Amino acid sequence: MAAGAVGLAGALTLAAFAAPNRAAAAARTYVPVTAATVVAHVPPRDPTEVRERHELAAAPDRVEIAVQLARADIQRARTLSDPRYLGHAQATLARWWSLASPPPDVLLLRATIEQSLHQFAAARTDLDRLIGERPEDVQAQLTRAVVATVTADYAAARASCRALERLAVPVIVAACKAPLDALTGDLDGAYRRLAATIDRRTPASLRAWALTTLAELAIQRGDDGIAAQHLRDVLASDPEDAYARAALADVSEPRVASELLAGYEMIDNLLVRRAIAEHRAQGPEAAKLARAMHERIAAAAERGDRVHQREEAMFVLAVDEDPPRALAIAERNWNDQKELADARLLAEAATRAHEPAAAAPVIAWAHANGVHDARLQRWLP
Repeated sequence: MAAGAVGLAGALTLAAFAAPNRAAAAARTYVPVTAATVVAHVPPRDPTEVRERHELAAAPDRVEIAVQLARADIQRARTLSDPRYLGHAQATLARWWSLASPPPDVLLLRATIEQSLHQFAAARTDLDRLIGERPEDVQAQLTRAVVATVTADYAAARASCRALERLAVPVIVAACKAPLDALTGDLDGAYRRLAATIDRRTPASLRAWALTTLAELAIQRGDDGIAAQHLRDVLASDPEDAYARAALADVSEPRVASELLAGYEMIDNLLVRRAIAEHRAQGPEAAKLARAMHERIAAAAERGDRVHQREEAMFVLAVDEDPPRALAIAERNWNDQKELADARLLAEAATRAHEPAAAAPVIAWAHANGVHDARLQRWLP
């Protein structure tokens, strides 16, 4: 799971990891025995969406329809933690996707998809350009704050958060600033200020995002019980919130975590956590889950997929119990993204592999920014 920018990323820009069920399909082709075999259940189509797709097919240059449809698919990817919908969104925008100067709304959606795929440099280029054209675009500023935070460009992230002070309601501004403040030495103040912006008038989606961010800050403080309560509140209002479910599993005992994640194995972010939980609890499905995760790791490698390095390193460390290999993966992951979850992972892998020098980049990062994190401190000298 991401930390720091995680609430923002999870709620607004798809920073949460999940791999689609196609990963398993890539590893093994399935042919139904009969024509009556049910291969998958798909959600019913929204009649409005069906009509809009027909309209776009009839008039493929209508960018406003394409943007509307792509936004819907991005929201599905976010809600279901299923990036197949990102591919749908990109296909819908194909007419404008490769343009040097696409329409601003397309530019924003392109950056959002790039960010979710860890193409951070491309996303940042698109976002900087868009903000130059539309500095009052709230979504663009939020997305740039996430990308800048993930890549440790905290000055740029703060600039975007400051821009929101005149553009957005207090809870959005506070949720933008809180992860940055927490990473740079003011963890308690960040938690207090964000909590003060949440009340009964806060819209449900913003409330879930803010509570998720508060949970991350509580974990950073070492208050797992408080974090768990925030996350249970989020799941009470939206049981399908995959990010909150994964975060709650992270602060739960192994058996509890496995039960919480059962039935959600299509999402790799949840599969890896259930595999780890079952392994630690010596549960009856441990071997089956480990095999499933190995298949998805193999499928990702076949695709040349580098998005899932954090989760692969977690699995290799906890289930394969191969610290040297986990350390190599964690080091590559740290080169791509620098969130608390990545720092914790690299420091733990270095310690377990008896290679303390490998944690030097994390130590330097933590000292340079005044980072205080209860979990990270377990693994730092």
